[in-house]
Formats: sequence, C-alpha cells, structure tokens
Amino acid sequence: MTQTFTPTRIPPALPGTSLLGLKATNLLDLGEAVHAGLTPATVERLGKYIGLSLAETLSLLGLSSSTYHSYRRAGRALSADVSTHLYHLARVTEAAERYFEHKDAAHAWLQTPRATFGHRTPFSLPFFPKAPST
Repeated sequence: MTQTFTPTRIPPALPGTSLLGLKATNLLDLGEAVHAGLTPATVERLGKYIGLSLAETLSLLGLSSSTYHSYRRAGRALSADVSTHLYHLARVTEAAERYFEHKDAAHAWLQTPRATFGHRTPFSLPFFPKAPST
C-alpha cells in the first residue's frame, strides 16, 4: 500500500512577495513571475506603500520615466531586470519592517540619510543594485 504525504500547513510566502501581490511560495514560482515581468502598476503600488513618489521609485529602480510610461501605455510587463530590482526593493522593505516591527519606522529608516552610510539613505547604497536604463 502506497502512502502519500499531505502537508498540514501552507508554506509562508517568500520575503517581499506579499508586497508585490505575488503568491509565490517557492523560488521556481518567484523566478517565473519575475522573469515574465511585473506590471507597471506594481511600481506605483509599492512606491505608494513605502511613501515614495513615482519619480523617487523609478530612480531607485534605475528606470526612466519615459520608459516606464511606455510600458504602461502599451500594457506591457516590465523587463525581467527591472522586475528583479523591484522584487529586491520589496524584499529590503519587508526585512526592515520585520526588524523594526513597525511599518512607518522601517520606511523612515530606509529613507533617512545616515552618517554611518556616508550621509546616504539605505535605499541608495550600492549594495542595492540599480537596473540598467532601458
């Protein structure tokens, strides 16, 4: 008699996916979603959630306004590179929220220049790679 394993719990969402509205519970699903490209509306939604203007969000992603609006007008998904950087922005944001245990405190910390970081914001540090402008 063959026994089958039935999971008793749902695996947690991968870090950053809930902020992007992705239901990925494994790296394969996440990779496929990012490779297929996230929607331009995701950029606006995440930026608004963090408290950034569209221009500030696009700057963090290294995406020009004209390219962004071109994607939006055409109803096209963002490139895989830009989608990857958008995922990293969400992941960093969610990690800060977990650490500070308060959304507003985390967002303020991420956007405030720090002497420790050469008077730059955590979002602007080089370890947060920028997508190539397309």
